Amino acid sequence: MSSLSSYYTSMIVYMVAAVPLILYGLVVKPIANLYNEPISTMVSPVFGNYANYLNGLFFISVALVSLSLFFFIVSWYGASRAGKSFSTATKALPIILFAFAYILLGVSGLA
Repeated sequence: MSSLSSYYTSMIVYMVAAVPLILYGLVVKPIANLYNEPISTMVSPVFGNYANYLNGLFFISVALVSLSLFFFIVSWYGASRAGKSFSTATKALPIILFAFAYILLGVSGLA
């Protein structure tokens, strides 16, 4: 797999990871924290145990963002091994996105 293909794969996986990431970090977890009862005792007719749903969203987000990070590192390594280089913007944007994702997961996990 070429470095450009790995880079595109990384960004596509990140776009897929953005759905559970946004759901967990910005929608579901903050709303769950508004309730007065413990999340582990809450039951939803759609998702079942609410805590299991939140844990599932968290682990899916971590797994997909980490997979995307892996493909990005592979693409960067492949480009440097081939004697090529990515532009500064091509390297900086994913790093900012990964930092945002991991910070969002960490902050919402602590809440």
